[in-house]
Order: sequence, then structure tokens, then C-alpha cells
Amino acid sequence: MNSSVEGLYFQKPILCLPIHMDQFLNAIAIDYSGVGQSLFAPSSLLESFLNPVDFHNYPFSANSVTTKLLTMWRNSTYEKAVRIMPLEMKHAGGLKRAVEEIEFLVNLNSNLDRYIPFHDTLPFYQRYMLDLLFVYIVLSTPIILYLLVTCCKKHRKEKND
Repeated sequence: MNSSVEGLYFQKPILCLPIHMDQFLNAIAIDYSGVGQSLFAPSSLLESFLNPVDFHNYPFSANSVTTKLLTMWRNSTYEKAVRIMPLEMKHAGGLKRAVEEIEFLVNLNSNLDRYIPFHDTLPFYQRYMLDLLFVYIVLSTPIILYLLVTCCKKHRKEKND
């Protein structure tokens, strides 16, 4: 990600060739943001669920590389997006803001406990909402069973002569 950010900072469109884990998400983000293209095309949703980490076997050819490069060079939308991105980075604080954040963490003695995501502070059963699931199952099961018994129970009429 660092090289991608550096390329964007210097207003260069990016052609991604992801090889390992987080690079695939970065390639998708770069493609989605319009500042470049990726040689990686995400697999179908079903394939992603079946094999979530097996993205490294994707096909591409020299022709696809050439086509994507020519598309990026000839299309002015990539140039516009790449010109805007460094401005957004600088507006977010740039180097000065990064130094302030580092100094802030040093002053905290590198104690990052306050930055722990909220869901990580919850107990296991709350993190995965097992308490709610339990309540809904416990409350709904007797009601459903009662309805099934009362609705499916047939009162047979007896024939009287």
C-alpha cells in the first residue's frame, strides 16, 4: 500500500499486479477509486466464499497489460482522478499530521488501548451476538411450537347415527 500511496502522491496512475493477500484489496480499491486499473478481476462471490485466500492464480496476458496501460494513458478521467488524490492527501494533514500523530502516541508511551475497536472490548457472546440469538430462539421456539400444535391438531368429527 505504501508504494501505491507514494505513486498517487506524485500523481501517477497505477496499474496493479497484486501477488499477495492485502494487495488484492488494494487493487480493488484503486480500480474502484478511478486512479488506476488492476490486472486482477475479482472472482464471483461464490468462488470468493469457497476459496477466500486463493486469488493468486488469476490469468492475464501481455495484451491485457498493454490494453489497460493504453486505456489509462488515453483516458483523461484517470489523469483528473490522479490530480485530485494528492490534494486530498495533503488536505488530510500530510506529513505534519503524521508527525503529530506519532508524537501523540509517543506521549502516550505507545499505549494504544484507547484505539482498540469497540467490538474487541466485548465478551465473545456479545461480539457475535449470541445473547440476542439465544433470546430470540428461546422466545420464538415455544410460540412456534404452540402454533404448530394448535393449527395442525385436527379435531376429528365423529359420525353419530
